[in-house]
Amino acid sequence: MILSYTLRKYLFFLLLPLLAGVAVLTTPIKSDLSAFIIAGDNDEEMLLASEMQSGALSRRYVLSIVTPSGEAITATGQIDRLISQLQAIEGVTDVWRAEQSRAAFKIIGNIYAQHGAHLYSRDPETDLRIILSSEALSQRAAALKNALLSPQASIIKPIALQDPLLLSLNGFRAIADQSGKNLQPHQGPFQNLQLETAASGLDVGMQSSIHSRIISTFNNWNARQENQFRLEMTGVPVFAIATQGMIEDDITKLGALSSLALVVVFLWLFRSWRALWIVSSLLIATTAVAVLITHAVFGYVHGMTLAIGSTLSGVCMDYAIHGLVHGQNAPRDKREAAIACIWPSMAMGAITTSVGYGVLGFSGYPGFKQIAVYSAAAILSALLLTRYVLPGLLMNLPEAAMAGRKGILEYWLVFCSRHRAKILPPVVLLIAAAAGNLPSLHWIQDLQELTPEMDYLKATDKAIRERMISIEPGRFILISAKDAESALQKAEQVYPLLERLKTGHKLQDYFGLYPWILSAQQQQHNAALLRERLDSRVIKTWQQALTAQGLSTNKLGHPDYPETAPLTAQQLLASPLKHMVEHQLVINPERVLITIWLADHDPEAVQTALSKLDNVHYFSQRDLLNNLTTQYTERASILAATGMAIIFALLWLGYRRPWPALQTLLPSLSAAIIVAGGLSLTGQPLSFLHLTGFLLAISICDDFGIFFLENRGGEITLTYRAMAASMLTSTVAFGCLAIAETSVLKTLAAVVGLSVVIGFLLCPVMIKPRFSAEEPVR
Repeated sequence: MILSYTLRKYLFFLLLPLLAGVAVLTTPIKSDLSAFIIAGDNDEEMLLASEMQSGALSRRYVLSIVTPSGEAITATGQIDRLISQLQAIEGVTDVWRAEQSRAAFKIIGNIYAQHGAHLYSRDPETDLRIILSSEALSQRAAALKNALLSPQASIIKPIALQDPLLLSLNGFRAIADQSGKNLQPHQGPFQNLQLETAASGLDVGMQSSIHSRIISTFNNWNARQENQFRLEMTGVPVFAIATQGMIEDDITKLGALSSLALVVVFLWLFRSWRALWIVSSLLIATTAVAVLITHAVFGYVHGMTLAIGSTLSGVCMDYAIHGLVHGQNAPRDKREAAIACIWPSMAMGAITTSVGYGVLGFSGYPGFKQIAVYSAAAILSALLLTRYVLPGLLMNLPEAAMAGRKGILEYWLVFCSRHRAKILPPVVLLIAAAAGNLPSLHWIQDLQELTPEMDYLKATDKAIRERMISIEPGRFILISAKDAESALQKAEQVYPLLERLKTGHKLQDYFGLYPWILSAQQQQHNAALLRERLDSRVIKTWQQALTAQGLSTNKLGHPDYPETAPLTAQQLLASPLKHMVEHQLVINPERVLITIWLADHDPEAVQTALSKLDNVHYFSQRDLLNNLTTQYTERASILAATGMAIIFALLWLGYRRPWPALQTLLPSLSAAIIVAGGLSLTGQPLSFLHLTGFLLAISICDDFGIFFLENRGGEITLTYRAMAASMLTSTVAFGCLAIAETSVLKTLAAVVGLSVVIGFLLCPVMIKPRFSAEEPVR
């Protein structure tokens, strides 16, 4: 047996550095917080979320050059030089003035002149009667003359030679009117720029470098302008960089603080550096195994998984502590037997704790699935290492330092055992009062309230976007189809409905894909109808109008629109005009999305108008987040109830009777009720994260109930000491989350930390243990 212990010990210490090295060197760490929490419930929402996180919009920064003095920016030449310098940054694909995104008409001729017959109207039957009337043709001839004499003559002339009636510009007149109203950048002491990068906005490594270069480029440029400007930035990359920085800081702080705190608590309890080294080695092995298994399942490990997983240090240490306390209290040759004696309690506790973490995998929160895998791997490996490796590591340790020491918590045990009948009624009244307050709990209605640490970035984002457009942010119509042609045809069914809403003053305006693109079906119909209506009488009227303006009928008097292929969405996205449409037209192999942006509107009227169209949805980002908040809360409630039911069923199965199972759960359930009741008195709003925290606390606290009820070591004082050590390590691990910047972690710190302490203190009040190893569980 001694040889077996020796082999286990040396094999463990041989594999430990290899295991830890592989985990550290091969595991990629990600930090996208939205991917950790937010997921859509249907294909369209998931695809849209993916585009928002990694598509064209995610790659863009919005830069606002501000004059603190309040004077309007007139130095356009200096701004042009800044744009050139920003374009030279490695990884930047383009930089342009925000207003240029709606005024890039000088490149339209190269693309649209040959498609004049295709894109002149969404309603050719109505519009052609007007366009080809004598009065309209005279006006077009006059407008053509003025354009050819204007500074834009070099742009208009090539268009006119292919499209004498300038039909290719027909739709863009409406867009110019829109630009003068809803899409016009607001005037003021600022200049807005858009900067696009090649890398995804969530590629924080690349974006951090680009972000730093943007700042240094601006500072150098601003120094030459006598520092009269200030730079403000927003965009997905800005939020991603801030999020990663926050998570990395949390991981560093929590890792260092929780490790230090656990070391201090452990040394205070056991006063043995050797024991600390043994338990630390087991924790390193446990963490490495959990990281490697999570990496194998998901291909990466999220930073939030590591941050929340750091709390498992205290939970996983519990098994080693129970083994250490009971093992060291036994003679050296009986230490494995002592650990084997409490093995059923440890196994049951590990299973129920795994349930608490494991049900998170069914929550629908993307990141929590990873936590479920990570925690299950960590808990299982900690349990097996405690059972089969720890006995060999304890062989040369002296008797436990804490075995003969009596602490305040042990006095609490004695006090409760003597006065349980007097203590229990006030405790029951406290629980009843807390339960009575539960209906008055306040629930978070807006998912954005979960990230108050990002409020400063949200405020900057709002301020910058208010300077740019009057379109209502985060509200649009979402159209989905299997291909671009089907999506464009569906959009053409939507446009008339929106026009009627405008007429009824339910919608101020909207911005769709027309005049940039129409479906091939509509383009071909437009061209065929134009050729049919463009007869000799109309051509003669046009030639007379040209002659009246002194223009040549030889070059401009024969509007011939031969049959050509329609303009496709793919051609448009491959052209220099892609900036105008790529945020509204998303083409993927599985699905195509079109978004129609809305100005001020009546949401209910818009939803009613679209209700009969398939695959057309009114989309509100805030409504989506609010709905997700409700869905997550309802789902978390179901999961909490399901988790407790599974734990109870497992305990019932283990004890073969319901009452012992209920006894082990009573302290943890009571602790959760007391903490929730206290939160209701403070008025603090709760979220699905609080429910998740309560489930975790119950799954941890029920371990205390199992150990206390079963008392397999036969000495309740020794069992309670081990429980006290476990409670302190778990509380310290979760308590360290309170210093995190991430509100998600702070929430778990408060809920789990308080519930674990209260649940531990209630065990000797609510559970009467058996007092020998042979006594059956009642």
